[in-house]
Amino acid sequence: MTDAAATSPLILLFARGVLSLLDLWPALTIAVAEEWGGHESAEKKTWIASTIIDEFETRAKLPTDPSAPMPPNINDSQLDHDDLADMLNQMMSDEFEANIEDGSIDLVVGDILRLWRDVLTPPEGSTAEIVVTALESKAGEVRKTGIKATKGAEVEVDSDDESASGSEEEDGMDVDEAPQLVTRERQEPVVDDDGFTLVQKGSKRSGR
Repeated sequence: MTDAAATSPLILLFARGVLSLLDLWPALTIAVAEEWGGHESAEKKTWIASTIIDEFETRAKLPTDPSAPMPPNINDSQLDHDDLADMLNQMMSDEFEANIEDGSIDLVVGDILRLWRDVLTPPEGSTAEIVVTALESKAGEVRKTGIKATKGAEVEVDSDDESASGSEEEDGMDVDEAPQLVTRERQEPVVDDDGFTLVQKGSKRSGR
C-alpha cells in the first residue's frame, strides 16, 4: 500500500476491513498457524492483504482529501469476482502450497467486494467506520476463541511433506487441532446480521 500520508482515508478503512476478513478465514488462519508457508507465513498473510488492497487502490484512484468528490462510476473500478478469486487462489498456492477446495475463496471474495462497496457507499443508517469496526470486532472474537479445524471441507496442500509444524498460535489465533484427513459435506454459508458471510471451516490437508 502507498504511504499513509498520501492514502485516501477510505482505502485505510478498506485495508482494516480486508485484514479482518482474512483473520476470519479459517483456511488461511490454519495455513499461517501451521507454517505451511514456512517461518515467514505470517508475513505472507500480510503480503496477501497488501496485494489485494493495492489492486483496489490502484484501480480506484480515490482522492486523499476527504472533502473531494468521488470519481464517477467508482464501483466500476473494482476487480470482478472471478479475477479476485483467481488471484487469491494463486497466492494461496504460491505462498502456502495450498489448494483451497472448500469453496471458501468465493465466500471471502464476495465479502471483500461487499466491503469495498460498503466503504464507498455505506448502507443506509451506517458509516464506513461502523462497517469496518464491526468486522474488526468479529475478528477479535475469533482471535480470543480460536478456530477449531476439525472435519471441515477440503483444503489440499501441494507438498511432499505431510507433517505439520506443530505450532498452535500465530497472530493471536488459537488453532486447537491440526486439519484432519476427513471430508464431510460442505456446510451452507451462514450470513450474519450485517450481511457478511461467515466463512465455514476448511480442514482437509493432504500431501501430493
